[in-house]
Amino acid sequence: MNRVKSSDLEATEFFVRARMHEAGTRVLERALEEIAQGPLEEPPFCAENHRPTRMESRGLKSKTLRTILGEVPFRRSLYQCPVCGARRYPADESLNVVSTSFSPGARRMMARQGAKECFREGAEDLAFFANLRVDAKDVERTAESTGGEVDDWMGTQASLATLLKPDTAPKTLYVEFDGTGVPVRKSELAQSKGKGPDAQAHTREVKLGCVFTQTSLDAEGKPKRDEASTSYVGAIEPSVDFGYRIRAEAARRGLANAERVVALTDGAPYNKTIIAEHFPQALHVLDYYHATEHLADFLRETRCQDADGTLYRELRDLIWQGRIASLIERMESLLPRSGERRKKGMKQINYFRNNAYAMRYDEFRKQGVFIGSGVVEAGCRAVIGKRLKQSGMFWTVKGANAITALRCCIASGRFEEFWEESA
Repeated sequence: MNRVKSSDLEATEFFVRARMHEAGTRVLERALEEIAQGPLEEPPFCAENHRPTRMESRGLKSKTLRTILGEVPFRRSLYQCPVCGARRYPADESLNVVSTSFSPGARRMMARQGAKECFREGAEDLAFFANLRVDAKDVERTAESTGGEVDDWMGTQASLATLLKPDTAPKTLYVEFDGTGVPVRKSELAQSKGKGPDAQAHTREVKLGCVFTQTSLDAEGKPKRDEASTSYVGAIEPSVDFGYRIRAEAARRGLANAERVVALTDGAPYNKTIIAEHFPQALHVLDYYHATEHLADFLRETRCQDADGTLYRELRDLIWQGRIASLIERMESLLPRSGERRKKGMKQINYFRNNAYAMRYDEFRKQGVFIGSGVVEAGCRAVIGKRLKQSGMFWTVKGANAITALRCCIASGRFEEFWEESA
């Protein structure tokens, strides 16, 4: 029996797929003819700058739709207002292809690819995997326009949640937020200050927030995050605006009905302001690992003798036990008498003094809550960094926010819901 070479089989596979797509485009073309050219029960009306006026038919106009099956010629009825000349294509409206040559299915694929990888690679993968031939600019425009629509939709959904009390009643609702810098074009940095010696900014901060729930503890008595319970929101925007964004998402997730609310952040001043304004009922926990990083900074900046790390471990144990007053006392005893090192050391001591209320880690562990903000930090890497911080990328704020919204929606498992409601 003759055996087909693997290379021949591959060629046959692609050949058959191409023929199937061709057959599909012919079927789709006939279906579109029935939708687009049939008579309307009532001609559409125009309401542009005058009283509603019945529009008049102007015959059939051609358009080529680029679909997931291939290019499909599309002739549909045109209606025009006799007063102002405004035009409408009812078939375009019913098929959701107004002002675009891409079908909803094609736009959906392009949006997801644009959210996943750089636009050029997205276009290449669409051609290879789906035989959808578009260029990088098509993917960019579609992904960013869809991201803008996603951001509006998520905002609307969250706003409704603040008006209508959600049915969900989480046992413990966590709110975490953090920031990560993304590279932007120089024109987007005019009003931004950097942290380096030259005060020159090279990035803009994307503020990312996540909300998740906890119902139980694991076998070792440690808090266990509920599976698939994490949702994300984020944007490059002032902390004042972000505060409303993250609160709205928490409201959507059941903030009003939660038995317990935990706000888990680092010690950035704007984080405290957001918690005080939007989550005053929350138990505020300062991320344990940020606290230990500040301890390490203290020992380095004051040049304490700690070659084998014994001192660090001793002081870290005080943090773990929530004994911040004892920690501060020990740190003060290690301060140099004067000079720049003392000044830097005092800055770290004040960090612990100002945040002691949120560092009661022994008490928090007994209450069965998380003390580390690993969820949002992982989100900063996976949701933001993996796509927006690749080498050679420089974003506009508008573009970065659109892709951020799109990736947050996908990571939250809400993209299908958005697409169904927006179709």
